[in-house]
Amino acid sequence: MIIKVGKKPSSSGKVPFKAAAIAVVAIVLLLGSALSKEIYREYKIKKEIEALKSEIGSMEKDNYELSQLLDYYRTDEYKEAEARKRLNLKAEGEQVVMIDEKKASVEEVKAAEEAAQQAGVSNPTKWWNYFFASRDDKG
Repeated sequence: MIIKVGKKPSSSGKVPFKAAAIAVVAIVLLLGSALSKEIYREYKIKKEIEALKSEIGSMEKDNYELSQLLDYYRTDEYKEAEARKRLNLKAEGEQVVMIDEKKASVEEVKAAEEAAQQAGVSNPTKWWNYFFASRDDKG
């Protein structure tokens, strides 16, 4: 039996490799985590930029519409319409007709029109129409 004195076999050569492998895996996971966070942050920023661009477009459209409305308010046509409406003014040669809305309802106007149309109709025919004619407007 021969016994060698000196180095004994140990697994110390494998431990540094395992430790290095674990360290590399840990570094890769940390870098992957940081990379995914950065990608998500970039995604959120792009979405926010798109939303802001959309809001800018909407505001530009509103601004254009308001400027068009302002241009209309500065025209003589608008001033004349407002003077007619608010101050009850009229243009030269124009006739104004006033309708009392409380007295002249739609039904009364229709009844007056029907009466004018039936002026040439005999009285028994008017009664027949009153009781038996179809009423489209009272349906």
